[in-house]
Amino acid sequence: MDNGERWARPATPGRRSPLEKPDEGRPTRFGPFRAASDLVRASIAENTRRAYEAALRGFEDSGYPETDAGVAAYLTGLFEKGRSAACASMAVAALRFRARLHGRSSPVGPSTLRALAGFRRLGSERGRGQVAGVRWEEADLAASLAEGTGTLGGVRDAAIVAVASDALLRVSEVAALDVADVDLGEQTVRIRRSKTDQEGLGVVQFLGAPTVERIRAWLARAGLEEGALFRPVYKGGRLRPGRLTDRSIRGVIARWGKAAGAEGRVSGHSLRVGGAQSLASAGASLVEMQLAGRWRSPAMPGRYAQGQIAKQGAVARLRYGR
Repeated sequence: MDNGERWARPATPGRRSPLEKPDEGRPTRFGPFRAASDLVRASIAENTRRAYEAALRGFEDSGYPETDAGVAAYLTGLFEKGRSAACASMAVAALRFRARLHGRSSPVGPSTLRALAGFRRLGSERGRGQVAGVRWEEADLAASLAEGTGTLGGVRDAAIVAVASDALLRVSEVAALDVADVDLGEQTVRIRRSKTDQEGLGVVQFLGAPTVERIRAWLARAGLEEGALFRPVYKGGRLRPGRLTDRSIRGVIARWGKAAGAEGRVSGHSLRVGGAQSLASAGASLVEMQLAGRWRSPAMPGRYAQGQIAKQGAVARLRYGR
């Protein structure tokens, strides 16, 4: 999830996924073919699936029955524990999805919806809030600070920050990049699959000349010609096999974003938030911001850049000539 909240405790090794029916996984007359429900699970993003599973484990561990009254009581318990409204909404969404997945009626009814509405009204101030945005100028400084270390890891980090800032990439999208996805001559990067593109149609994003040079420097120093674009580096400066993880990329963005002076809670999502804010300050429309960040609607970038949009609004322009 964008706000990074932990919905429930992580899965216990060997524990059945709460999205599975008890009898799923048994041999069938279809042999090696996976159950049809696997295809339904594949229709949602991996991060969403994990969040649903964590939320469902939390509900199952509570002991409440999977009924309208039971779910409403569970939400009441979450409220009393000080959880956020987003946590309650995730539990409701997960229960609805599992019901659809298994072809049964949803346990979410009038009692649950009333409890959720009250939760949202009374718990609207809970949660960690929006992450700090790392805007273009801060991203440029962060990349410069990283490459200024002169280390292989620093050169890599500079490229990560620059690419993620230019293309408004999610952490998972940065991690999934291959060398072949970058066209240095055309100054573009191809995102093959994303949270809003589960069918893998792909989209091409523009990269500025400084970003291209940082990628070129990373490829040359690391000796990469194919495979994963961003990879782990040993402390001694040697390249490690494999692909850099989402967690490591979050750490890179947070570390250099803070070093560049970004205030507040800096996370792996901060470059997307900052990108939206920078676009708004430069005069981009909500639709242009939506397309640049590949959001499903203009509502999310509009939320991220409320202050910048207000400064470009009708009152600022027409009354005060800004």
